[in-house]
Formats: sequence, C-alpha cells, structure tokens
Amino acid sequence: MRAPSSTIDEQSIVVGLTEDPLSFIPSQVKLLGDVFSLKIKDTEITVVNDPTAIESIFNDGENYKKKKNESDEQEYLGMMSGICAMFTPEQVTSYTQCMSDAATRSIERIKSLPPNTDIDIFHEMMRLTLEIEIETLYSVSLSDLTSDYPELDLDDVCRDLMLADRVYGFDPVYTGLNECLPPFTPQSGSEAAKSKLLSFVTKVLTTFKKNPKDKTLMDYLVNNMPDEQAVQTALVILGAHHEVAVPAISRAWQLLSENSDIEKRLSSELSSTLGGRPATQADLPNLKYTSMVMCEVRRLYPCVWMVMRWSREEREINNYLIPKDSVVLMSQWVSHYDPRHFAQPLEFIPERWTNESIQAISGVPYFPFSKGIRSCAGEQFAEMQDTLILSTMAQHIKFTMAANQDLSPLARRSNAPQNGILGKVVIK
Repeated sequence: MRAPSSTIDEQSIVVGLTEDPLSFIPSQVKLLGDVFSLKIKDTEITVVNDPTAIESIFNDGENYKKKKNESDEQEYLGMMSGICAMFTPEQVTSYTQCMSDAATRSIERIKSLPPNTDIDIFHEMMRLTLEIEIETLYSVSLSDLTSDYPELDLDDVCRDLMLADRVYGFDPVYTGLNECLPPFTPQSGSEAAKSKLLSFVTKVLTTFKKNPKDKTLMDYLVNNMPDEQAVQTALVILGAHHEVAVPAISRAWQLLSENSDIEKRLSSELSSTLGGRPATQADLPNLKYTSMVMCEVRRLYPCVWMVMRWSREEREINNYLIPKDSVVLMSQWVSHYDPRHFAQPLEFIPERWTNESIQAISGVPYFPFSKGIRSCAGEQFAEMQDTLILSTMAQHIKFTMAANQDLSPLARRSNAPQNGILGKVVIK
C-alpha cells in the first residue's frame, strides 16, 4: 500500500521545500499523518515522522544511502573515511585544550569592549569556532598563519562565511534533490565571498605545507588530492563544522538570556565544578547540567531541519511501500517539536535530558546529528566543543538580547537567524 499522497501541485511542493520548509512540512504532517508522499518530477519522496520507523531507516544503512547512485555514494564514503580519522576519541580529546583556549580568548575580546556595546553574538561564536577549526581540523597554528599572512582578518572570513550560500548554510533540499529543482539562486555577494574563502583556505594549506603534521586531515587532503580539490574539500569541511557548532552555541546564549532560572542553575554547576577556571576534558563527566542544556538547545534548534536517504530497494514502513530509487525524508524540525515525544515542546527544559528520561525514549525522535553509519562524523567533536565553550565562558559573562530583533530560524542557514543575534554582554 502506498503512503497517502499530498494533493498540492508540484510547484507548491518545490516552493514549500525550498522557501519555507519549517512551515510547509509540519503543515503536511498535521494534514496527512506520520507517513506520506510528495512527488517532484519522477522522484517520489516519502516523509516519515514515526520514531520507530525513523530508527529502522537509520539502522538499515545497506539500503538507505546518502547519494542517488552508487558511484557518488562510494566517492562520498571515500572522502568521509579520511575525514572520520580525525574524529576518533583520541583525536577529539587532543583538541580540548585548543577549545578552552579559544573560549578564553573570546572572553578577553568581549571584556575589552566598551560598556554597553552591542555585540553580534553569532559572529563572535563564529570567530571563536573558526580559530578552533584552524588549529584542530586544519592542524595549523594560529600564530604561524598570522605570521605568514599578517593582513589576514578572521572577522572578514566570518563575514564571508555568512555571505557564501553554498558553503555556509546547509541546504539539504538542494543537496539531495538538485536534479529535480530549479537552478539555485545565490544571494547577492555569495560568489565573491566564496572566492575569498577559497583564497583563505589556500593560505591555510600553504602554511600547513611549511609545517606538516602526519596523520591529520590536511595531511590526508594534501597527499590524496590535487591542491585545487584539497582546497575545495577543506572549505566544505569548514562550512560543515560551522553548521554544527555556531548555531548551537549561539542559540544557547539566546535561550539562557530568556530563562534566568536555568542560567542560574547552570552557573551554580559551573561554580562548584570549575571555580572560575577554563573547563578541560577531565571536567566533562561532572558538567551534567551543561550537557543537558546543550541537548535541549539542539532539540529546539537543530542545525539542519531534515535529513534525506535514497532507498536502493523497495521497503515497507508502517505498512506503506517505500519504492525503489525513491527518497525518504525525516525532519528534526517536526520530530523535535512533537508533543507525543517531548512534553511542552516549545519550552526550554534541560531537565528532560536526565539519564532516566533518555532511557524512556522509544525509537529515534531526536536526531540533531542524524543516526546510523551515515551520521555526522563530528558529533563527538561538536558536543565536546560546545560544552567546553559554554562552561568556560558562562562563568564570566552572560548576554541580554537586543529588543525587537528577528531571531526566527532560516532553514537554508542551518536554522540560524538571518541577521545574527544581537545583544549586550553582562560581566559576572
């Protein structure tokens, strides 16, 4: 039996998926239920919102794959095999000092601002995580890079990341369904920004070659790809890292500013555990509430609104047929806000992430990093980085949000606010 099919026309489906998916998909789920189909040209898309069904899709990695054809899938997996080597537990642990140091530098930058200065919190978190990316994933010393290129301005790099549509800003619809959609239209300045970003990554690559480090991501890229491809790949990785990191930690500051009781409880844990010093990897087991805060941030603001998989063979989900060579779409934005799985889904409640509550969850209603063998390679990296940044910084500062700003998420911008997050710093 085929899943219920939407009756709206193809053009409306395209517009809904590309321009306003955060409203379109929830409205269709409400109308058609947890499993239904959409069609664009010859491609059938089955939307799945049942957590048990989602779990079975993620577990069936032999059938449900990232790419439409097997040659593209193998190319993707080959690239990921080199990247995943950088995210072993040992490697990630080795990055923690860099993460804490970057957070400390961010505190110093923020504290140096004149009193009552407006700050773009989103931009500052982007600057912070860019420094981490350079020193960890790119294995390049910041001091070496700035010595080689004294004119380099990392704030300019951050601004270019915001402008470059196809680098910063996951667009999973175009990534998965590009052949079915009208040509992608970048925003003004996007192509110029991407050109400058490629120049930036070329500088990083040049500095790395002067001081190469074995068994690193850049070592893998340099030794397995022509320079141009290595630069392109390194830029994609830069964008992907920011997709996961920047919206999450920025939204954490926003949500804490809006929930003073939670901010106080977080401060209490940090005071008793850290006593004002930067957090380290050894502190992570004792930062339980901090971790719960970040889990809840990712529930409310997952960095992407959905994931897609191509079904190689015919399958059955909840008694509905998933055709061969069709797409399944699973939306974090829908599932994370489903009251059947999360009571008071619009509320910021870190306490819902106690061990007992997690064990009571059935299926997969929560998947900010996706799940299964094709989940985000940097999940552990992102979780550790966010916790270390928040716990180090929140001991010394907090923010108040500027009034009357639009903080609504933009799907093509990783659910980040289109114009950043403006606020004022409060020194503790």
